[in-house]
Amino acid sequence: MENRLLSLHHLTALDVTPVEWIAIAGRLGCDYVTLFSHVPEQARHIYPVVKADDVALVRDALARANVAVCNLEVFPLDQDGDLDRFADGLRTGAAIGATRATAHLHDMADEAQGMARFAAFCAMAADHGIVAGLEFNGFSAVRDIESAARIVRGAQSGTLVLDVLHLMRNGGDAAAVARHADLITYAQLCDGPLDIAPDATWHEAVRERGLPGAGAFPLGAIKAALHPHAIIEAEVPQTAARKAGVPAEERARNAIAGILRL
Repeated sequence: MENRLLSLHHLTALDVTPVEWIAIAGRLGCDYVTLFSHVPEQARHIYPVVKADDVALVRDALARANVAVCNLEVFPLDQDGDLDRFADGLRTGAAIGATRATAHLHDMADEAQGMARFAAFCAMAADHGIVAGLEFNGFSAVRDIESAARIVRGAQSGTLVLDVLHLMRNGGDAAAVARHADLITYAQLCDGPLDIAPDATWHEAVRERGLPGAGAFPLGAIKAALHPHAIIEAEVPQTAARKAGVPAEERARNAIAGILRL
């Protein structure tokens, strides 16, 4: 693989703390990690969230591991327009050096409304020195790469977050990535079969993705379509391996190894 910067998404192993995850990323030679600094209240028992009280410990862990924060998850933009609930997550993210934050759009009346709502979040994130990115997926109001790109371009701010799983599950391909490569600053990689039962998509997305290179996704073509400076991230939850006793670091190593083999 060419000399791209590598990131490791915490979704790959939620059974370790952010500090432990940073140390794992450092030992595996990664440049970045993605961490959670905001999740909806109903999901906080699932995702390890970095809070204000954790900033000193996280900053120390980042320095010791020689790792930086690539991205913050996750900021769901709903119709109520209340951005104040994101302030703590963005403030905490900025304190640990994050430069990106991923948003999803939900309950969107039309793309014009989505553009306005995303632009407002971009402005709020920018106040903290953070660039907002819009992620499309089949569980939000913005399902595909073309819709997401129109909203980002219309908002005239922010970036497009590329999760290869959602690209493949929502009608995208490498040609679509190439059309919008100017908007993509980093891409999350995993693998899987070309087709999957509709009722299995949520489990796949958050619990069980394929290691890069072990499935049928055209990862080589997608990677080649990206801007050469786009960061490549492993986002590969492996619930079956965790239940089988495979340690978090080994699961992360397998995910990174798959990317490096590309």
